Amino acid sequence: MTNKKQHPWRKCPIGEHWVREHERKIGVSEKNLDGVTIVEAHCRKNPSHHEIFVADELHEIAKKYFKNVKTMPKADKLGYPHGNDFDELIGGWTQFWNDIFNPKEPLDPNLIKVLIASESSFDVNISANSTIGKARGLIQVTEQTRKILTDQDGELKDFLITLSKKEFYDPNLNLAAGIRWLFHKQYLASHRLKREATWMEAIAEYKGILSQLGKVKRSDEIMQKLKERYKRLSTK
Repeated sequence: MTNKKQHPWRKCPIGEHWVREHERKIGVSEKNLDGVTIVEAHCRKNPSHHEIFVADELHEIAKKYFKNVKTMPKADKLGYPHGNDFDELIGGWTQFWNDIFNPKEPLDPNLIKVLIASESSFDVNISANSTIGKARGLIQVTEQTRKILTDQDGELKDFLITLSKKEFYDPNLNLAAGIRWLFHKQYLASHRLKREATWMEAIAEYKGILSQLGKVKRSDEIMQKLKERYKRLSTK
């Protein structure tokens, strides 16, 4: 699924993660009367050898590189007041994960935009309860998904994301994690269908309705509306 090459936007070598500058308490002495020292920002090795992303690095990547991303979603609010507020983040993280996983059919940032419209109506603070735990933020990442994304012994083979519950409300972090999770859902949908799943099928798997398509009217309606919005964004 990956070639495990160093992505040029990452701050640390493969197998290491970024640790920001922070304070550390030490013993009070004549040279350090307040008992605090500053630890400079640095890369730290991951004993598991997994690629692990933390909030500090995800913010650094977005801040440094996303203004120059070439493939952006269409500037169409889709009828929502904040519909264009996150286009830079959508374009940046879509490109980043396309680079990492190198799918046969690259993920289209317009598809992420219509997924956000469907999940949260571009409301960064929204949350919803489900059978698999509370879903948070723009792309509605569930609590179960948050745990899987950080579990070094779980179903993900690599490219883990370690974030707190609160951090999942941050638009940048939410999209970084949610789009990464969609790539995993595309893998799971392909396994379920016994063929390469389309990104639209991956979204149905993300929503938990792939097996209901053609059987449950409400699920068909959800996907039909999503397809109509995608067609709107894809039309130049």
